[in-house]
Amino acid sequence: MPGAGCIHSECAPSRSVAVPGSPLIDAKLLRKRSAIVREVINVGASTGAVELTFLGTRGEIKLRSRRHRRHSSLLVHYNDTRVMIDCGTDWLGRLCAIAPTAIVLTHAHPDHASGLAEGAPCPVYATKETWELLNRYPIHDRHRMPLRKSATIGGLGFEAFPVRHSIRAPAVGYRVSAESSSFFYLPDVAEFPNASAALRGIDLYIGDGATMRRSMVRKKNGIAIGHAPIAFQLGWCEKARVRLAIFTHCGSQIVRGKPRQVEDVVRRLGLEHGVEARVACDGLKLPIAPAAPWSI
Repeated sequence: MPGAGCIHSECAPSRSVAVPGSPLIDAKLLRKRSAIVREVINVGASTGAVELTFLGTRGEIKLRSRRHRRHSSLLVHYNDTRVMIDCGTDWLGRLCAIAPTAIVLTHAHPDHASGLAEGAPCPVYATKETWELLNRYPIHDRHRMPLRKSATIGGLGFEAFPVRHSIRAPAVGYRVSAESSSFFYLPDVAEFPNASAALRGIDLYIGDGATMRRSMVRKKNGIAIGHAPIAFQLGWCEKARVRLAIFTHCGSQIVRGKPRQVEDVVRRLGLEHGVEARVACDGLKLPIAPAAPWSI
């Protein structure tokens, strides 16, 4: 049976935040209840800076809240480039308002790709395995994303790392770089081979918030599927010396929980690993600047 944090048939059962070199983010942004994405999104990133907008932060669950209303998706704004990572069912018919210059997919599950069922207004990038699953979608400008080789999209570098999450819809995480700034986006993961090498040197880890402590990983034909808990992912960050982690693709425990209590649990989990850990909410904007001295 699906776990409480995900309804895929495969899956098993505050203070201010800073990114190195960037301004503090007001904690009100993380607590704000009215975090519904506006119909027109104006990110307005500074020239040469990378700005992230969490368009949606809800996983594939029936529950939703004002903080976690729409399927997880991230908008990466760099100069004139606006790359949308993942486009789930909740985004069907809303792409013109977001106005992406490109869309990148992590895998083919509906909460990550079904927003493209009627086509796309821009180029779409995905791995060979993902395109095979989406071959009936009327997407005309298709690009194959190579594995473990950087692809440049509007000045942003995207390197796809295979992870274990689903047998039916193989997933990847992306190391995204611009000049001397970088982050890793991994909204769905059960197991991450060679995580330390993939994460080393990044400014920010954006991970899977399906479950906080309880593992939702199980083995199918010897392969790990489902969702690793936040606690496990923070261990990967600790080994790779990543000092900041934010979690999206939130499961029912986070979505139905009281925001301050959820933030406190995740923050304490982070402190156990020497990582500043937070939960993203829909509409959160986060600037990333080149790495600078860090302190928690």
